[in-house]
Order: sequence, then structure tokens, then C-alpha cells
Amino acid sequence: MPSDKTENPMKRHFLPLLAILMTVEGCTPAPIQFALPVADGMVIQRGREIPVRGTTEPGAAVKVRWQGRTLKAKADTAGRWCVTLPASEAGGPYTLEANGCTLQDVLVGDVYLCSGQSNMELPVRRCLDVVADDIKGYANDKVRYMKVPLAYRFDTPAEELPDARWEVLDSDSTALGWSAVSYFTARYLQEKTGVPVGMVNNAVGGSPIEAWIEEACLPGYALDELHLLQQPAYLDSINRFNATLYSNWQNAHNALPANTAAKWKAIDLFDKGWAKDRQGQNVYGSHYLRRKVTLTKAPEGPSILHLGALVDADSTFVNGTYVGNTTYMYPPRNYTVPEGILHEGNNLVEIHLYAAGGNPASAVPDKRYSLETPDGDISLLTGWEHKDGRRMPARPSQVFLQYKPAGLWNAITAPMKAYPFAGVIWYQGESNCGNAADYGHLLETMVASWRAESETPDLPFYVIELAAFEHSELTDNDWGWNRVQKEQRATAGKVDGVYLVPNADLGEWNDIHPQDKKTVGQRTANVILNSKNLN
Repeated sequence: MPSDKTENPMKRHFLPLLAILMTVEGCTPAPIQFALPVADGMVIQRGREIPVRGTTEPGAAVKVRWQGRTLKAKADTAGRWCVTLPASEAGGPYTLEANGCTLQDVLVGDVYLCSGQSNMELPVRRCLDVVADDIKGYANDKVRYMKVPLAYRFDTPAEELPDARWEVLDSDSTALGWSAVSYFTARYLQEKTGVPVGMVNNAVGGSPIEAWIEEACLPGYALDELHLLQQPAYLDSINRFNATLYSNWQNAHNALPANTAAKWKAIDLFDKGWAKDRQGQNVYGSHYLRRKVTLTKAPEGPSILHLGALVDADSTFVNGTYVGNTTYMYPPRNYTVPEGILHEGNNLVEIHLYAAGGNPASAVPDKRYSLETPDGDISLLTGWEHKDGRRMPARPSQVFLQYKPAGLWNAITAPMKAYPFAGVIWYQGESNCGNAADYGHLLETMVASWRAESETPDLPFYVIELAAFEHSELTDNDWGWNRVQKEQRATAGKVDGVYLVPNADLGEWNDIHPQDKKTVGQRTANVILNSKNLN
């Protein structure tokens, strides 16, 4: 690697590749801008040289001070500059100064890129039914986290990431928005190694693996689609279609006359028959559910209404007062009912449920359905009534551009390709069940591509196995869910530096997002430790 004084920041190896530029205030005469993930509170990888990049005035001299050393660079004609910090041992906090602009609270430790789809993105707050006691009161300032916002592009790889910031695990409330897998993995690694741990998470829910593969490595079918998306007129037509899809459907629904002929009927909440017509066809549009709850006294304090998981979107009321809503099918419904809404005697819980297409309206069984009051828990598994609302045709499906080939590689992965990581933690595959037989080849392709682009041929990959879902563990099918699991195991068995994190036994038959991410994190940390890839 060339010295800091002579390097040319225009060389390909040093093209800006990290993130949107963060301005540090208080710098004169020309403000220095650092490129993410270089920022306050960051963790940088121990034992590795670290490129630090940014912008300033074209041609300006830049002096960077780090651990008693001064590194020099000169900005190019576009104002871009780069220096390379020497490898450091774990420790901190340190400061990093450039032309009088100082980044505070910098740690040196182990940094991991956490990528994949929704089970890697799933926040701690979505797992509280299982992990609430584990996070309560826990803080550790040697654990840091950065979530890269969603972005995608189809033309060329970006040089900068979307804006983001490092967070310090200073309280249990801070952890609520963190990826649960990232949180528990980092926490246990830090406790075992004693060194700072940073997690950069760029996972995108629902994304297939093709979205994470660079254009040059895509299979033919994905490359054909990418070439279409690179045509501005085609991409614009999709954006225009998406822009009004939801509002048009909802406005058409709301414009229909109220279904005054509908009558309340007692139902079994978990029998999907109430969401079908006499011909057995799914009824899309709106449904109403209600249940009476009798209390011997008014609760002193807030209560929590647990409504399991509902398909698809709901708005929920208690005694006519709105208590919460969820806009899609997966999250658990746990709505706080403030003190004063519930009273002695009969109370009414009413759900306005919307099913727009695809899955019929339903309540997912084997979840928690209860009213949790300060005086105890009241089951809501039975006693429900239903009536039809306004019936609508199924809404057309949105085109999710973030799922399209190369889009996530270009926008939120390529900009980090030269930033040193201790490894990649990969939890993905649910969205590739439709082409599961190809998954092993696609995973190998992605691993090889990321290693080549980062110029790190031995970059470790820790692949988290799909958790069982819908009783997939009871069959040995050579397709779909089971086949993805087989391909994950096979890839880890034959590609050097790819390690499997066993996870199949941690699934929930009725939830694609199992909440026990504590065990997943512990297992991931143990696989990392046993791989002996740490410095």
C-alpha cells in the first residue's frame, strides 16, 4: 500500500466508497468532511490499516492526527482526500483530528457487516415477548451499532452511503431499535473477547440474494431484468405505478357506501371461513371484529392488549378510543391501553381489519390473545364476533424495487467495499425459496464477489441457517425452505472461510420471524470465536 504522503486518491483502490459525507462543525477556514462509517463513536477494525476519506476545498492540504501520528494528504480537484491509518491494537476511546476537526469517542476493536433480509433487520423491540428480561438494564459502551438506511440503484455502484450514525449501547432503551441478531451477537462477543465490537447493519427485509450481487456476476435472468431497470423510462413507469397504488385502492374503498346490511355473527377467530363468501372466495377489503370484556373494576394503571398477529393491516379501538394500528401482517400486536379507557363492567374491543390481496384476512393461531391488566390476564381466544365491511377486488402488488438485481449491492454495499471488517454475518434465504435449487451457486457467487471487491480473499462469512417455518422440519423436501437450508449447509461445507450458524431448530411454525434472537446471537458469537479468525 502506498504511503500516506504519496498516495493518489484518484486511484481505483481509493475511490470514495464508504458513505454520505458527514460535515464536522467548527472547522475553519474550510470545513473537513469525513466519509461514513468514519464518524463520532465509531469502531474501527483492530490489526488492519483503515482508509479515512472525505472532502474539503480542492487542492487543500489535510493533516490527520491519530494516536500521536500525523498523516498528510492533498485534496484532488474535486476536493476528495484520503489517508490510511496504521493498524492499531484494540482500545480507546481515542480522538481522530483532521485540520482541527475532531471525531470523539473512537474505539478500536472488531467490526462486522450484518447483512441479509428481515430476520437480520428485525429489531429488538419486535422480540420483547422472548428477550425483554435479557435486555433489561443492560448497557455496554464498548458495543456500537450503525444501521445503514435503505437505498438502491441500478446504474453503477455508489461511492457514498446514505446518511447514518453510530449508536452506543448506553441503555436498554437504545437497544430497542437495533437488529436483535446484531445486538446479541455483539454483546456476547464483547463479553467473551473484552474488546470493543461494532456492527454495521445494511439488511433489507424481503430482499432476495440477487439484489446483493454485482452486475458482472449476475445470472442471465437477473441480468436481463437489471438491463430493463437501467432504462430511465422503464424505471419511471414503475415508480409512477407504485406512487398511487396504495392511495388509489384505499380511496376507492373509502368511497364505497357503508355495508349497512352486514350483521354481527359469532365466530371462531381462528377459522378462516369468516373471511370468505358463500362461494368460498376470499373477501378482500375491510372486516370488523369485536369482543366484549367484562371487568370487576377499572384497572389502576395502563393495560396491554395482545392481539397476536393479524392479516393484514388493522386499526384497533377500546371503548371507541383508538389504541394502535399495524400496517402489515407480521408484527405482533401489543397495544397499550392507557388508564381511564377501561372501566368496571362491559368493555368493547373492536378491530378494523383490512385485507388488500394475497393472504386472506385472518388471525394467526398459537399467539398471545389477551388483555393484560394490572390485576391479571384475561384470555381473548374466544368470544369474538365478525361482520363484513366494504368488499374490494384484490389490490395489485407493489413492485418492490429494493428487491431487484444488483440494487442493494450498488447502493449500500459497494460503498463499504474497502472498509475493513472482521467478517460478514449473513442471514438471508427466505425470499429465494422459489429458486432454492440455485441458492448455493448464488451464495458462492456473492461470497466470491464481495471478497474480490474488498480485496480480502479470506473475508469470513458466517451464514445463519434459516429457522424452520410452517413445520418445514417435519419434511425432507428437496425444494423451497428445506432446499435453501441444504444449500446453506453445503456452501459452508465446501467454501473455505464460510461458516454455518445452526438455526433450524429455533423456528416458530406460525411466524417467519421467530423471536428467540438471543440464542441465534449466542450461536453466531460462538461460531465466530471457534473459527479463530479473531486477531
